[in-house]
Amino acid sequence: MDYDLARIDYTLCGVTYPDALKILPSTDQKVQQKFAVGDKNGVLQCLSIKDEEPVVHFKTLPGKAITSVQLASSVGTNADKIFAASGNEVKGYTKKGKVFFSIETSVSETITSMIFIFRCVLGNDLILCSGRTVTLYRELQEIYCYVCEDRVLDAIAFATRNRNRIRILVLIANKEALIIENGNMQKRTHISAGPTRFIVPHSVATSEVYAFYGAVDGSIGLITYDESELSAKCLVEGCGLGSIMCVGWFTNNSGTHLAVGRHDGSIQLYLVSMDDLSEKPRLKFTYFSGEPVTSVCGGCIGTDEPELLVTTFSGRIFGLRSSRLIASSNKTSGEALATRRSKLESEVSRLEKQTANEREKYKKNTRSSFSGVSAPPLLDIQHELSGATHNGWQEAKITSAVPLDMLFVYCDSQLEIQTDNAAVLSTCAPQEYNRTELLTTIRCQAGTRRVWLRMRIVNFEDTKMEGTRVLVYILPAGAPRVARVIKFHLPILPHYSKYEPLEIEENKRPWCELQVSGGFSVAEITSWLTDVLPGELPRPANKVSFARSHSFLGTSLICKYQRGSAVFKSDNISTIVILKNFISNCCLKRNIREEISFDVPEDFCVTSFQLLKDKFKSEYQRKKEMDIKKAISSLDLDEMTINDETMPILCEDYLLIYNSSDDNNTETNFDQLMETVTKWYVDWWKLYSTESFVNNDELKRLQNFLKNCQLDEVQNIMDFKQKSSQNAKMNY
Repeated sequence: MDYDLARIDYTLCGVTYPDALKILPSTDQKVQQKFAVGDKNGVLQCLSIKDEEPVVHFKTLPGKAITSVQLASSVGTNADKIFAASGNEVKGYTKKGKVFFSIETSVSETITSMIFIFRCVLGNDLILCSGRTVTLYRELQEIYCYVCEDRVLDAIAFATRNRNRIRILVLIANKEALIIENGNMQKRTHISAGPTRFIVPHSVATSEVYAFYGAVDGSIGLITYDESELSAKCLVEGCGLGSIMCVGWFTNNSGTHLAVGRHDGSIQLYLVSMDDLSEKPRLKFTYFSGEPVTSVCGGCIGTDEPELLVTTFSGRIFGLRSSRLIASSNKTSGEALATRRSKLESEVSRLEKQTANEREKYKKNTRSSFSGVSAPPLLDIQHELSGATHNGWQEAKITSAVPLDMLFVYCDSQLEIQTDNAAVLSTCAPQEYNRTELLTTIRCQAGTRRVWLRMRIVNFEDTKMEGTRVLVYILPAGAPRVARVIKFHLPILPHYSKYEPLEIEENKRPWCELQVSGGFSVAEITSWLTDVLPGELPRPANKVSFARSHSFLGTSLICKYQRGSAVFKSDNISTIVILKNFISNCCLKRNIREEISFDVPEDFCVTSFQLLKDKFKSEYQRKKEMDIKKAISSLDLDEMTINDETMPILCEDYLLIYNSSDDNNTETNFDQLMETVTKWYVDWWKLYSTESFVNNDELKRLQNFLKNCQLDEVQNIMDFKQKSSQNAKMNY
């Protein structure tokens, strides 16, 4: 990398949330800066670094978890006012720790993001993001509250050109960015990467809407708004990197850098051209911290030169500064080392006495005749489950504030499971009376705080139309031996994880439509769909509409429902059949009388297969190449013999296949495509035909043609329009 930065640890606080660390601006007399950090224990503290040791300027008492820390955006003055959000309350502190502002807002959910603007003409504006709402307060009075379609992730405020109104740029969980003005949505755009955080460049005027975003897939992009169109452009591809949890700015002699902190523990510095923001940022530095990064900020903390200040999920605060400065700081005098050692010894002695007192107190309570409850504290565990990839794997990310010892995974259905290199996985043999059960032990390496699991359902017929539930028992290292149970739910349609705009309904493609009416509420059908689809669904409202797409096939699913009625449209007939059976099952369990009707075009299967033709051909060709590569490898030929140009033993085509095939990716999706097309045929027959059975001979012919990639013959079999003249619409 271009920069030689090394880590220096400063202090430790409680578990932190994203964007809970801020660096205060420097004063005229001092170059070194203070910083404020809030944690899950509700403690807000302002610190500075002197002689590599933290100096606490003020520290609040524990309380509700602090979810956001911001500095006042003052006009003409330094932003030295600290604001902390905890629950539905916001408090303002001076840099000396005095509370000068407090408001208990009317929001019903925890505040996740906020913006405080001091303006000399129009007064004080406070913008809060909580759940699905964006609320603007002025002079402690609520001006308006805008309700978004999904959970709000982040927000940034801009002034209009005449500076008499505020324009808010909002990110929401359904992968959309909105412009809100006067409580109304002005523009919106869909960003398929799924942005989670964004930040405004320092050089941008307050009325210009420019913001860099970091996304779930690890990519970085730029959002712009020019009064007529809100647009987004991807600048840096994700390339398999972890999802971005926080972004910040870092400035040194080389220029201004975008600092990025990721869920996998990596930190990157990208050099940004302030003259042309749309230019691709250049990667200059990468560091791996070993656990999720929650905040990154640049400033002069320990010395007069800039460094990057970082906080992690477990509360570790450290700096990344020049190795030259760290080497010079290590040359401290013997007297300073002795003083530091005596401080550490006194701290260790104090902790030992405190531990002994607590142990004696516990022993006395156990011998007491009075009844009581002894319970260990709940482990701080952060977990997340992603949607299925093209090959069906779903990834579960588990992060702990303390080192992990082992994990036990239990599932009552057939399940494939994998883990990362930092753990050893062993699976117990199933019991004779239940062959579908899975019990897996995962033993972690010493110091492991982050583990990811990859899970894939073997047979969807075993899901019993209610999804698959996986129990993970997490045991930390150390004593006492306690565990925390986490439940993961693997949905019935795990591939529909990509959010899409509702405009895809206008695309020219064959649509199957399922209509359901009955005595169900919006909350009930939303609850049912959580067992079917991955990720978060829109909150219940009078009318709910959203769209998803298949991560492998590219097929779409559009859901529209309200009280008593629901409409589902998809260009995948198997999706419609699964939804039909699942909703019928749910209504039957709750004794709800429902009416189900569906509309399937006669030429649906053949039209859908034509859209899948190119993918089918490429996967078939790839499977052939993999088979050839495997056959050549089984001959046990020497590498030099195979590539010998004087006496070639392989033809040019086989030699090209042998040298070009990827050894790390030996899986193909050809069998999955065959199964998909076969299921389309069977499901169409179930919905459209009046006969109660499938023609097995024709089904075998179809499978044989698919296996040999005889696509014209496949189209002839799936062209039901020539075979049936029945009405496509049937009522049940």
